[in-house]
Amino acid sequence: MRCNNKKGYIITPNIDHLARLAEVPSGRKLRDLYFSATLSLCDSRILEFILKAHGCRLPGVVTGSDLTARLFRDEIKKEDKVYILGGDAETLEKISSRFPYIDIAHHNPSMGFINKTEEVKDVVANIVDSHSNYVFLAVGSPQQEIIASKLMSEERFDGLAFCIGASMLFLAGSEKRAPHWMQRLRLEWLYRLMQNPKRMAMRYFNNALKLPFINRQIAIHLRQNAES
Repeated sequence: MRCNNKKGYIITPNIDHLARLAEVPSGRKLRDLYFSATLSLCDSRILEFILKAHGCRLPGVVTGSDLTARLFRDEIKKEDKVYILGGDAETLEKISSRFPYIDIAHHNPSMGFINKTEEVKDVVANIVDSHSNYVFLAVGSPQQEIIASKLMSEERFDGLAFCIGASMLFLAGSEKRAPHWMQRLRLEWLYRLMQNPKRMAMRYFNNALKLPFINRQIAIHLRQNAES
């Protein structure tokens, strides 16, 4: 996936993202951000299972962490410029030590920055001014999708923005992926829950409550597409 002065943004939706879209009325505002993406990759084997149940076949699951690792390992070259939004200095140091040949610019915005108009403007301006052709937005959803959308409205931006959530933590080795057997059995969520129960328990519980709504909305969307 080489960047040849063609700007765009890539999203990696999972159940957590779709649960957020199910919220009313905030979810309605977010849908345009997802439908406007240049490319959407399924980040969840649970989501893949639901889609398959409705007869929708996917080429495969591409998680944000797998995508990020592949880009850093195989695609990004010495002549490329990379910008990472999000993550602390320790995370950046670990990534830089793994990939010392990559020119990386980094900024970690303040907590709740997305609600601070001037800081958002500064963040977008800094990314544009960096002339980076690979921009990794690791500030969580929907903050990263909002920033990606704003970058698209900037005439001088000509890179690719990747909405990849916590992927930088995996790239740095600060967090571990689930064993492959758990991934194959769609149990990666359980592994993450065991790793960090305080942070993940309520999120997964809320997502589980919204699964019927998500399933229904997917069915409606696929049916409408088939009829159009």
